[in-house]
Amino acid sequence: MKPHMTYYFRLYICGLQGGFTLEKREQQCNDYTRRIVRRDKIVVMLVNGGVDSAVCAALFHKALLQSDDSSRVHDIHIDNGFLRKDESEQVVTSLQQLGLNLRVI
Repeated sequence: MKPHMTYYFRLYICGLQGGFTLEKREQQCNDYTRRIVRRDKIVVMLVNGGVDSAVCAALFHKALLQSDDSSRVHDIHIDNGFLRKDESEQVVTSLQQLGLNLRVI
């Protein structure tokens, strides 16, 4: 497809708007998370060491802990022995550097 055709397809066929940015999407996700998870709730999140759960934990942490007490969110990483060599330690180090309240079992 020619560039002008993809623009036409996105805007007029799919109904997308031209103002999308990653920053806006992240803010929408943060707002949604804060609305769903009320201030009186404690969140437990399991982090298996994979990219998806690690990124999810980091984003969740960022959304909920901007002004809240860090004791609300508890991240748990279970080192089950099935990750690649030293991968569990790398995951733990990376997440702790982000300030997550991470417990390793």
